[in-house]
Amino acid sequence: MKITFGMIVLNGDQVLEETLASVYPYAHQILIAEGPVAYWQQQGYTTSTDGTNKILDSFPDPENKIKIIHSQYLEKDDQCNAYMEFLDDETDYIWNLDCDEVFKSEDIEKIISLLEAERYTSVGFKSVTFYGGFDKCLGGFEEGAEFMRIRKVYPGSYWATHRPPTIAHKIDNPWPEKHLDFNILSDNYGVRMYHYSYVFPNQVFNKLKYYKEYLSKNNCIDNYFDEVYLPWVLGDEQARKSVESKYMGVHEFKPSYRGPCFTKDFEYSHPEIVRQNLERLKEKFENQLLRYKI
Repeated sequence: MKITFGMIVLNGDQVLEETLASVYPYAHQILIAEGPVAYWQQQGYTTSTDGTNKILDSFPDPENKIKIIHSQYLEKDDQCNAYMEFLDDETDYIWNLDCDEVFKSEDIEKIISLLEAERYTSVGFKSVTFYGGFDKCLGGFEEGAEFMRIRKVYPGSYWATHRPPTIAHKIDNPWPEKHLDFNILSDNYGVRMYHYSYVFPNQVFNKLKYYKEYLSKNNCIDNYFDEVYLPWVLGDEQARKSVESKYMGVHEFKPSYRGPCFTKDFEYSHPEIVRQNLERLKEKFENQLLRYKI
């Protein structure tokens, strides 16, 4: 069975090396479309300006699995399909991989065994979404959301939409749909997706700029970065409780839109590649935070 990992990325150097390292041994291909969608082009971007391209160019690829496309795109659907043009016809599954998602080796191996045994056509994940560092994660609706990541593909398959992740096929008789639910994967097999999406200040700032100004304008908290994220990250325990009490958690979406999303202690263990690099990642976090401290 062959799994191809597909990634779209712009300015995503935070845990990009760890993400690639976690999946490389299991990949048939790793297809990466780097560059800005229309919104970021309007901000003057033509390519990543952080360390993303350096990481992509220097990441060890002894088996020639990695294909990188640098371009500009209308939207994320187009960006996903830019890498799908290079999908090997031998690929059985496409694994939609964000640059801030890291997986444990033993979990990938469990998923491969389940795919081979049960012929699932899609797999959803429950996320461990880290917030403001590496010791706290998000509960509430964030933990209750299913992240669709793996889809069965055939020659000619393409992304119909990026949100939600939906694959369309050109063949006449694909396998009957059979989904591996995120709660079953988590509760029965202990498999989670380790999502470092609200850790690094630069990442959160850019993410919220995109959401507030373009993607979900009316549903995001006004001035979220300065009113929620920074006070929480820089505050003591009492200050953090005050922030979470005011906003029913710390998510950028207004609680009236999605409900509460409080933080909680991280009770699992990080993937091995993150544990190995944790001190370096903490230093990167602190260095980014310096520019926002008054």
